[in-house]
Amino acid sequence: MKEKVDRFERILKTRVKGREEEQILLADQKNEEEQLLSHLDTLRSEKERALVSFGMQQGMLCTPQEMWFQRKSIDVIEKHICDGDTSLCDVRQAIEATEVRLVEKHREVQIMEKYITSIVEEWRTNLQKNEQNEMDDMAGIRHGSRGRKFL
Repeated sequence: MKEKVDRFERILKTRVKGREEEQILLADQKNEEEQLLSHLDTLRSEKERALVSFGMQQGMLCTPQEMWFQRKSIDVIEKHICDGDTSLCDVRQAIEATEVRLVEKHREVQIMEKYITSIVEEWRTNLQKNEQNEMDDMAGIRHGSRGRKFL
């Protein structure tokens, strides 16, 4: 029985390690999400500044080439924002998938813990029954041998 418990405890350790790896992966993905959100906020602020700067040139003299470069810089920022939104969407989908896997791994660990607990309890119960039977046998032998001496 001890071998069975040991075997399942090794399986449990493996499953716990798998759950911990998923937790680390989830933490990394959430960190990446936060970094992307921060980067997107920075890009949006930069775009707003570029738009304000572009709008302020309305009354000023500037060449069409300067206007084109400013507009092109706004377009580049918009493309970076679009790419960042796509990356953010991908990261969020990965987070959802990781959370699903993590929940499943957590369930597996709980099931294994309950099973090991039940095996250990069964083992203890059997040991206690065996000990009680041995004590009853010893008491019966002593009681039987004492009764014969007095007769």
